[in-house]
Amino acid sequence: MGNLGLAPRTPFNASVTETRAFATVGLPLRELKLLRKALDASLNDVVMMVCSGALRHWFLQAAAQGRPGLPRRSLVAAVPVSLRAAGDATANNQAAMTLVKLGTHLADRAERVAYLRAASASMKQNLGSIKTLMPLDFPSLGLPWLLGTATRLAGRTRLAERIPPVANVVISNVPGPGFPLYLAGARMLSNHPASIVVHGLALNITVQTYDQSLDVGLMACGRAMPDVQVLAAAMREELEALLQWASA
Repeated sequence: MGNLGLAPRTPFNASVTETRAFATVGLPLRELKLLRKALDASLNDVVMMVCSGALRHWFLQAAAQGRPGLPRRSLVAAVPVSLRAAGDATANNQAAMTLVKLGTHLADRAERVAYLRAASASMKQNLGSIKTLMPLDFPSLGLPWLLGTATRLAGRTRLAERIPPVANVVISNVPGPGFPLYLAGARMLSNHPASIVVHGLALNITVQTYDQSLDVGLMACGRAMPDVQVLAAAMREELEALLQWASA
């Protein structure tokens, strides 16, 4: 299963406005690990499965409200991955952005899970060649003003609406502490990340492990997805549905 090719155009593939919509949800690590074991999959694959079903739910609900509905082709996630070898402590960037098809066009959960697992395996198989083809240590000198200028230009020209999309959503998995943190004796209950959206990718789903939970932060452009809390709730429902399906 290859992940190359254009993504379907969605409301997320637009120039972002100054407004933001933010929502959070906590997913129990115990349930995610049970699902990972039942499906013989990685935790990242399980996160993708949850996001896939939740996004499908959101688009179907949007269609029922007269908004753009679920694309006939699979949504594509832009997934940041680390290429740093174990024990490598060099002070440089070793990360790349990969693409994974989410299988959102498939109504059958078994077919959707199989499709996504194949897409994920294809992505992992191709990772080995990325490091030799891509510059990974990007110099920071002058980069802030360059990115700012490019962003303003893209916004004014609405470039995101003009070029074919290669991805629809960013899904990022960040490892965090597996133990509780405290401040002045008070225990931190959750640690939901708040990431960014950019022109052409108006939805960012970032997950981070904390203690016994996977804390999810969903950031969206307020115009592209004002009801981001619906997607957050759908992630929790999709995890429960996957657990019931895997144990049946």
